Amino acid sequence: MSQTKGIITIIEGLTPEGQAFIKIEKKTIRLPGFLPGDKVEIFFDQENKVESVKLIDPSPNRVKPDCFFHGPCGGCDLLELSEKGRKKEKQAMIERAVAKIKQESKPVIKPFIGAKELIKYRPRVRLHQSRNYRDRQSGYLASDNYPEKIPGGIVPITACAILTPQLNKRLVATRKILDQIPVCLENLVLMSSSSKHSDKVVGHATLQKGKSPGYFHKELLKVMRSAQLKGLTVSGPDGKVKKSYGTPSVTGLIAPGTPGGPYEAEPSFFVQGNIYQNPVLIKTVLSFCQPVKRQRIIEGYCGAGNFTLPLAAKGATIQAIESHPGAVRAADKNFHNSDFNDRIELIKGDAIKIIPTLKPEPDILLLDPPRSGTHELKKILSTIKPRRIVYVFCDLNALRKDSQKIVDEGYEFIEVQGLDLYPRTHHVEAICLFEKK
Repeated sequence: MSQTKGIITIIEGLTPEGQAFIKIEKKTIRLPGFLPGDKVEIFFDQENKVESVKLIDPSPNRVKPDCFFHGPCGGCDLLELSEKGRKKEKQAMIERAVAKIKQESKPVIKPFIGAKELIKYRPRVRLHQSRNYRDRQSGYLASDNYPEKIPGGIVPITACAILTPQLNKRLVATRKILDQIPVCLENLVLMSSSSKHSDKVVGHATLQKGKSPGYFHKELLKVMRSAQLKGLTVSGPDGKVKKSYGTPSVTGLIAPGTPGGPYEAEPSFFVQGNIYQNPVLIKTVLSFCQPVKRQRIIEGYCGAGNFTLPLAAKGATIQAIESHPGAVRAADKNFHNSDFNDRIELIKGDAIKIIPTLKPEPDILLLDPPRSGTHELKKILSTIKPRRIVYVFCDLNALRKDSQKIVDEGYEFIEVQGLDLYPRTHHVEAICLFEKK
């Protein structure tokens, strides 16, 4: 490394966390703030640590950001990379992750599916109250690079290109009321329907530790009126709903287009964050599962039934597992309202603990876990022994780690399909298929 002082090089790509990197003598050096294709000059100190980086020539795929809040917000972290550049880099990110998996034959990596709609796609937004009592501002949390420069660590967003029109319409009014009421919320989530013809928006307020919904009853009603919410649920930091106002659910975000719908979702739990790409995601999962009559599927982390309902509609029998109380409540309602409730068994609890207790050798094990992946995966596979595994990853580090565990348990990694659920960001969705050897 002694000869690398003042070197000129080109940024190779992005890490799974979205940071630019180069490799020098087999060592990966991360350079936050740059983009693939940027030509930079890197200066090192006497200990061969990066001292400073200078941009010499910008990447040909660099574009001017179209958002006033870009930088401090940090939400759309690839806003300065063209859509062509983003799509190319996300495919490369998947290829680099898959290349690290040790297997005799390499899986098929399908062409990355980009998003047709780059704006107005997100039906959910999380707002925060400022902790700065002198300069009350509510809005988005500031980027990690900006919190000390932004009063209270909050970006006072007035419009957001990726939000649905229903949410954008309420941003300013909601921020104003959050500035006026006492600082009592960890955050406030607003959720809209996927329908362009519905103006219904609901919310979920998470109170700070020790705060009581009863004590802040009047303030919560003010939030409902100002944000024009049709319903609001309230919980503490543990996520358990303690109070509910109005009708806190919207339709169209769960299993869109599936017979028997529209199905309901609530803002207290996770839903797929792209109203245009969620149908593409469901179609991809179904193509990997190839559901038929009497096929037995175990589904971990089923949520409110986004995959469960379309699979059951095709004739499969599903044991669907979910632990979040709000998601369980919505799933139970959605399954009972469907025409194929007799094909679905809803099991409340931790998927990691429950799956090994079920009848072994299902046709398919379907997993769509949180970003960190599925813990105790080897134990699950050695016990349940599914014939095929369909795994929906939203983190490439988890893809590399869990895919290797699956391969080590005697499965072949067949194929992977990349999908853009969050345009303008580094996030990648990857649907993977594994088959028992």
